[in-house]
Amino acid sequence: MKINIAGLLVLAGISLFIGFVIIAVAVGAVFPSMHKLTAPLICKGEVEVEVITYSYKPGQIGTDNHIYCIDEEGQREITFPAIGVTGLFYSAIIFVGLLIWGRKIATLPANFGELAPRKSRGSKKEGSAMERLAELKKMRDADLISQAEYERKKAKIMDDL
Repeated sequence: MKINIAGLLVLAGISLFIGFVIIAVAVGAVFPSMHKLTAPLICKGEVEVEVITYSYKPGQIGTDNHIYCIDEEGQREITFPAIGVTGLFYSAIIFVGLLIWGRKIATLPANFGELAPRKSRGSKKEGSAMERLAELKKMRDADLISQAEYERKKAKIMDDL
């Protein structure tokens, strides 16, 4: 079994899109505390999620999410690194799932490339020019092709030499 690089790249692209855009960014905007799962990979201290709700127009509400790391260095914002690590984490899980589900996309048969019969490079027809000319003459004698077509095909065979 051979590995299909193009198939793997397609599966990787799909998993990265789902992991980053859909899960880490979209779901993380609604549920920012989900980043606490992967934040310990970035922060050795305590992770705090701050959600700020504000109104920028009467009747409309916006939210702003911030993720902070509180350790011996003090408090620092880790929002974008946390989103990145979360995206990679979920992308890896999705990639493994897609590999299991789409293993036929990621692999090629062991005899890939050997399935089609090999033909000579010089011409599309097999056989020597003499054999092809003899076959052409038989077709003309049996009135399967016209004299004009015989001459045209004969010239083509001669040109291929």
